[in-house]
Amino acid sequence: MIPSRDQGGENQHEHDDDESSQVTVEPVKSESQQDENDDSCSSSLSMAEASQAILSLSNNAAIRRPAQLGDIVTIDLQMVPEHGYVPESLFDTSGIVTFVLGWGNYLPGLHQLVQGLSAGETLEQVSVDAGYGARRDDLLLEVPRTKLRQLLQKQQKQQEDNDSSLSWHVGMSLTLPGNIAVSIHQMGDETVILDANPPLAGTSYACSLQVIQVESPPSTDLINDDTTTRIPQSPYHVASFALGCFWGAELAFLRLPGVVGTQVGYSQGTTVSPTYEQVSSGTTQHREVTMVIYDSRIVSYEQLLCIALERLEQTTSSLELHQLFQQQDDDEDSYQYKHGFYFHSARQEKSARECLKESKNSRFGIELLPCATFFKAEEYHQQYLFKGGQSAKKGSKETIRCFG
Repeated sequence: MIPSRDQGGENQHEHDDDESSQVTVEPVKSESQQDENDDSCSSSLSMAEASQAILSLSNNAAIRRPAQLGDIVTIDLQMVPEHGYVPESLFDTSGIVTFVLGWGNYLPGLHQLVQGLSAGETLEQVSVDAGYGARRDDLLLEVPRTKLRQLLQKQQKQQEDNDSSLSWHVGMSLTLPGNIAVSIHQMGDETVILDANPPLAGTSYACSLQVIQVESPPSTDLINDDTTTRIPQSPYHVASFALGCFWGAELAFLRLPGVVGTQVGYSQGTTVSPTYEQVSSGTTQHREVTMVIYDSRIVSYEQLLCIALERLEQTTSSLELHQLFQQQDDDEDSYQYKHGFYFHSARQEKSARECLKESKNSRFGIELLPCATFFKAEEYHQQYLFKGGQSAKKGSKETIRCFG
């Protein structure tokens, strides 16, 4: 199934007043209630306001069934480091949080805990892997002290008169040839036990939570995902953006209060289920796209557009010299990182057109098209920068560093 557009999507979000407007959040109107003269780039709700808004909306009819992959779950969360482990927090560990089950962010262990729970159920003090995996005994290696000293001396290309092992101590970090990072786990008279486990392997959180709501995701026929449940009306909406490399774009959206899920993938191309290598070749004409699921009661589509433009401001050269030599026809290398706003409804199209009229679109070259089928990218691309150690906390303002 590769429809060019959701047949019912054009007016889908223009009639959300039927259900989602029953309870409104004053600081940010729902998408169906936004006035055209509203300041579309005004700040989204603070974390405290967002949490209160979610709680006030929790009296709406929730799904009385176990949470399954693809559902949007809202939980009251408390995660405390265990055994003295104090990490640099890269995600929200307490308060009211909402996320798409199975879509990443937070910790895999948290998703596993919530799956199968229903609204009202609680868990107390359950140990959850901190995301670095369990310690592995097969990564402990006992080696002769003399052999280790010789190896390090060879690496340093120098001879030492004194026994260099005299300066060694348990817990000391070493880098062996091949850039292999190890630490000294134990020392004996003749041997040393080296530990190649990651420094944070085996660390964990004590997790307590209560499930507040389980909701189905918004209806769309444009996601190539058989687990997506179809519902005709939802306060949650889908938005799709191509902003160059999708790693940094995804993290920027993840940090926005009201965004409950993101995935990166490929869209607007000519083939089904392309691989990254095929997309990179340009032959499939796919763009790297970030798909966002957001709660319109907390954040508006216009605010997502502002985030998209901010990201382009940060990543697009201000020099327009390249435009003098830009080919009239698209070449194969230009498709992957082409910029685009791909709308899922008539209302999104209208907002995006108005936004582009006021932006420097001649610099960014943003195309405005109906969203075509979205194909999820390979798993290693999902939440890539978050997995690499950059904060995905709601409201985080840390500079996004895009690296490969």
